[in-house]
Amino acid sequence: MLRFSALLTTLYILLVFPVTSLATEDPIVTIKVDGEFHDVSQNIRMAITGKGINIAHILPASDMLSRTGRDYGYQNNTYADARIYEFCSAAISHKLSRHHPDNIVLCPFTISVYSLVKEPGKVYLSYRKPTGRPGSEEIVNEVIELITSIIEDATW
Repeated sequence: MLRFSALLTTLYILLVFPVTSLATEDPIVTIKVDGEFHDVSQNIRMAITGKGINIAHILPASDMLSRTGRDYGYQNNTYADARIYEFCSAAISHKLSRHHPDNIVLCPFTISVYSLVKEPGKVYLSYRKPTGRPGSEEIVNEVIELITSIIEDATW
């Protein structure tokens, strides 16, 4: 009976461990670079359009947070500047949606560019790793490759 219990426990661990390790993977990727916000932000813009992709919208995140912070009791700003670039690749979006219609939620893709008040001369670039519906991994990897190539183009 003891061996059977040990076998069940071992099987349980083997089955649960991969799920647990995936669940703890950080979905946010952040890269920190030396530079000035406006230069890095402009480089992101040029890297996106340089791939033939239109920028759908640029969200002035720091402006909104700065404008509304005092209304919520915050006296100091976190960001010196922050912009969120929204864009979409039609080719990848077609693949995503044809694989599973729910994958539309992955569009637009975003890259956040920000600098912190307490860290002048440093710029951060962040994005969320998309997941998609089961079986979409290959196409989702295309999204990740696109975003990372944009960041690489902008920071080299």
